[in-house]
Amino acid sequence: MTSPNYEAMTTKELRTYVLAHRDDQNAINALANRVETNGVKLDFPEQLPDVIRRQQEQQE
Repeated sequence: MTSPNYEAMTTKELRTYVLAHRDDQNAINALANRVETNGVKLDFPEQLPDVIRRQQEQQE
């Protein structure tokens, strides 16, 4: 099985993929890197779900 191209995904697509495939550490890392690139500093990957939830709440 080949890995998805995380770089080709939009942030929304990657976020959706991570939520559906929570055991895919490569996808989690790709999303964490993208979040940090957008100005949110993560000290631990475990913080990612909280960041996603806050961003979703802001968009509502």
